[in-house]
Amino acid sequence: MKVREALTEGTNILAAKEIENPALDSQIILGYVLKKDRVYLLTHDDIMLSSEQADAFNKLLKLRCRHIPIAYIVGEKEFYGIKLHVKPGVLIPRPETEFAVEETLNAILDIKKPKVADICCGSGAISVAIAANNQNVRIYASDISDISCEITRINVNSYNLQDRIFVFKGDLLESFKENNIRDFDVIVSNPPYIPESELANLPPDVKNEPESALNGGLDGLMFYRKIAFEAPRFLKPQGKIIFEIGWNQAEAVRKILLANGFTAISVVKDYAGFDRVISGSLNY
Repeated sequence: MKVREALTEGTNILAAKEIENPALDSQIILGYVLKKDRVYLLTHDDIMLSSEQADAFNKLLKLRCRHIPIAYIVGEKEFYGIKLHVKPGVLIPRPETEFAVEETLNAILDIKKPKVADICCGSGAISVAIAANNQNVRIYASDISDISCEITRINVNSYNLQDRIFVFKGDLLESFKENNIRDFDVIVSNPPYIPESELANLPPDVKNEPESALNGGLDGLMFYRKIAFEAPRFLKPQGKIIFEIGWNQAEAVRKILLANGFTAISVVKDYAGFDRVISGSLNY
């Protein structure tokens, strides 16, 4: 079987299972098997696959047909210009989360030695992206999931950032309380924010990601309430809190922030024009 034939067959198989981007996913999977990029595949489409390569390609296609996310299949996801290791059990980084990174980088731009907390760090995407773009920052990343802490450490070590990103296993800010780590310039978080009632209606791919990283409680606001309540004890005066939010949660989260002493509330929209990041400054 030639590359072009494999790509066509893969595209047809995935399309029959209603996979969203069948041609692109077929290219990514074959590129992963051959250890070549998509440009190489498209410019060398008459190369013959070995039987081992064809078998590996078909095996991975079957996984994708079961709506296993492409990032889990190839073991990585690009985010803010860097490649991050991911695996089942950890939330896959989204392009929308890059807005939280951008807001944090802007917030610490003029601070000589900024100190940032990344709560619900998942794969470590936010932490690694911030540290890769600010050489003076110190980041304290926290997650309750063992897998998330493991993957965050792998990504931190991949970019030799272990002297500037410190990973803690714990519930929200609890690890920082136990270790007396305070005085953050910024607390940033992409917490679970999908209401329980909406979990059953998520796309098939998303249902293969950990529910614990998605479930925001009855109204989707549970973690915003908890973090906003605790945050003032850990921030410096005038310190900033930055949240990723669901498209329809800006007003509710704004009220939560105001009720916990935050002012100068601002909202940033994502690529699709939806409210995606909200921030506020501690008013003392």
